[in-house]
Amino acid sequence: MKIYPTLVDKLYELQSTLPNEIFLRQPTGDEWEELTYDEVITEALQLVTAMKSMGLKKGDHVGIYSKNCHQWLIAEIAIMLGGFVTVPFYANLFGEALNEVIDLSDIKLIFVGKIDNWEKAKSGIPESLPIVRFSHYSGSAKVDSGIAWNEFIKDVEPDRENYRPALDDIWAIFYTSGTTGAPKGAVMTYSPAPHLWIKQGEKHSSFNLNTPGKNTFISYLPLNHIAEQALVVTGAIYHEGQISFVESLYTFAKNLADVKPSVFLAVPNIWIKLQQGVMAKTPQLDAMLRMPKVAEQVKKKIRIALGLDNTKLIISGASALPSATIEWFQKIGIYIQETFGMTEALGIVILQPKDDIRLNRTGKRLEEGQIKIDPETDEILIKNSWMFKEYYNEPELTRSSFNEQGFYKTGDTGDLENDYLKVKGRVNDIFKTAKGEFIIPAPIENRFADNELIEQICIVGLDLPQPIGLVQLSDNSKNWSFEEIKESLLDTLKSVNIELHLHERLNKLLIISEKWSLENGILTPTNKIKRNVIHETYKHLFEDWYNDKNKIIIA
Repeated sequence: MKIYPTLVDKLYELQSTLPNEIFLRQPTGDEWEELTYDEVITEALQLVTAMKSMGLKKGDHVGIYSKNCHQWLIAEIAIMLGGFVTVPFYANLFGEALNEVIDLSDIKLIFVGKIDNWEKAKSGIPESLPIVRFSHYSGSAKVDSGIAWNEFIKDVEPDRENYRPALDDIWAIFYTSGTTGAPKGAVMTYSPAPHLWIKQGEKHSSFNLNTPGKNTFISYLPLNHIAEQALVVTGAIYHEGQISFVESLYTFAKNLADVKPSVFLAVPNIWIKLQQGVMAKTPQLDAMLRMPKVAEQVKKKIRIALGLDNTKLIISGASALPSATIEWFQKIGIYIQETFGMTEALGIVILQPKDDIRLNRTGKRLEEGQIKIDPETDEILIKNSWMFKEYYNEPELTRSSFNEQGFYKTGDTGDLENDYLKVKGRVNDIFKTAKGEFIIPAPIENRFADNELIEQICIVGLDLPQPIGLVQLSDNSKNWSFEEIKESLLDTLKSVNIELHLHERLNKLLIISEKWSLENGILTPTNKIKRNVIHETYKHLFEDWYNDKNKIIIA
């Protein structure tokens, strides 16, 4: 079997064999700053020298707190090349939430870059913790603490140690987003990355990154999220690709259209926004797609406008993507391969094969991974060679997360059929109605994906006779009157209920006026709903809402 190098070995190889190839691209308006492999690695090695001069030693933990940008990745590469451990944090954590993960992580230094509110953020960073701040990016907050990046490496020679890690050396500690409680630090060694995206990628029919031509990636999902690290960072390094960053949320569509990536990863919320954007601009799309003479031309124009006309690998992850959304994109020639995974499994457990996408399944087991379904709870159990090493400083939690056969307990329910897995929902999300019937929310919520007015929906109803749905309206709703919104939601509610079992049918929909966010604790940094917080926030209103005679209510 071919032995793949670590990420560090591959970076040195790229500097030696492709020094002048463009590796990173950072936009500012219509201009792109481009950095070669040699420039990136040389600057990273300067950072290594500077960090060592501060007294950092191999194995020390170094934090990164920023939105995505080229300096984020250069800092990460420097941490690897110096033999340190990367500990990245979500850029939308502030105050106590940020302080919690910093305190848990034992970092000795933190890189701070593109963030929205430095005043709220700095209260979460201990005064004794050294800070190296990135260059200022337009539209982001001014960071006024620590030493500037350029000053940090001014007149500093690149490190010449040529450090090479062993496969069992720690690469990074990724903190989970805290959907089900306190953040947990998943410790990753250098061995999983090549096992997953190279060996598995070459065997799985869905991957075709070894085909001719430059692999281009766009980075906009948080770089501290395992999916972005596994697919974009590791994928680009091992496949000698090029990473372009997004300047801001407002330039996302423009940057995507400019980059035209060959590899594109998105979460369900992004796919739904892209779909809603196309529908808003092309209201007669369905009619045009039924016209043979113009259909192909229309599809091509939409793919070009989105920047997805050059993509050969299109992935959706983080949470379930409704089948209706997948089918809609297939109509315009975009074939989304859904995946299911988690931080602890380096971001992936299953993946839809490109040539056999099954809408009633979430994806197919990777060849060397093992999946079992617990016969009593339907919990998905996994075992593979690219799992995390442990939870940092949590030996008991690590032990209890595996069963006696060494399978990791994912916390998700599902069923397995001919190596194809269907993920149903979280074990802890299931609740019982007053009638004693169990409700699994996720499959019901997915049925509402066709309604462009719904941004998010959360099914609740513990101890109610029937469940109810809490709705966050999308931006598209701003162009609709309340009567139109009410009629649309009522139509969707009726059509969904017809397809459900009697005990699953929703009594009504509540439009929640308060915006769900990270700040009010309802959303995680990755925009997932914290169902326990939803329940605690609104449970005192459930009975009154249920007894209201109206089927659509503004709350």
